[in-house]
Amino acid sequence: MIFLLPPSEGKTPASRGSKFAPKKLVFPNLTQKRLLLMESLAHLCTNEQELATKVLELGPQQNDLLATNTDLFTAKCAPAIEIYTGVLYDHLGYSTLSAKARARADSSILIASALFGFLAPTDPIPAYRLSGASIIPQVGSLVPYWKTELLDSLAQRSDDLILDMRSGSYEKLAPAKQLNQPVVSVKVLTNVNGFLKPVTHFNKATKGDLARAACLSSLKSPIKVNELARYFTQLGFESELDLKAPGGPVLQIVTT
Repeated sequence: MIFLLPPSEGKTPASRGSKFAPKKLVFPNLTQKRLLLMESLAHLCTNEQELATKVLELGPQQNDLLATNTDLFTAKCAPAIEIYTGVLYDHLGYSTLSAKARARADSSILIASALFGFLAPTDPIPAYRLSGASIIPQVGSLVPYWKTELLDSLAQRSDDLILDMRSGSYEKLAPAKQLNQPVVSVKVLTNVNGFLKPVTHFNKATKGDLARAACLSSLKSPIKVNELARYFTQLGFESELDLKAPGGPVLQIVTT
């Protein structure tokens, strides 16, 4: 099973490490696209700073993020799982996993990235600022820029069930349900007066909890869609599978 995780807006720059080395990243088929986008983003933030602040939707106190993007090729790199910060990654708690659970995370987690496409947790990257909805003048919208290559990358894991936890803009970069393999979205809900409603504040936390529980578990990972709800129920979650949801099957996790 593959967990497709969203990135985080917040990122922690590496304090030590080597410069960016594209050959160290998963999916070599993405290398040229990664380098071109890095070059375009660095050029924009170096030479057209006023436009860059608008494109990247930066506030007046965020000019330091422009400098982050200008230094993409010279900045220190760290594993992606250390660069991304925020609620989901706090709840995943990668650094506190056992060695066995961490190895399971390394083989089952892919992180969606507007700049790098897909990343494995251990892929060394620099901190950056770019969202899935951004439009970079030299390359245009990231949806047509990434779509074909990212779907080709996922297709390399065609034997795996995909549990898609990405947010909307990152789903559009690689609409996984177009693939000829099992893909299930995740929706976190809560019971309000007898009605199930989407969770906002704890949505990312619950998704981090799901991934962590799976990595820690000794249960065999599901390979079929209809096995998912039972699997996560065994891991302690209130789980239901909606096979009739528009756009494809959805795993519903009900929180209190």
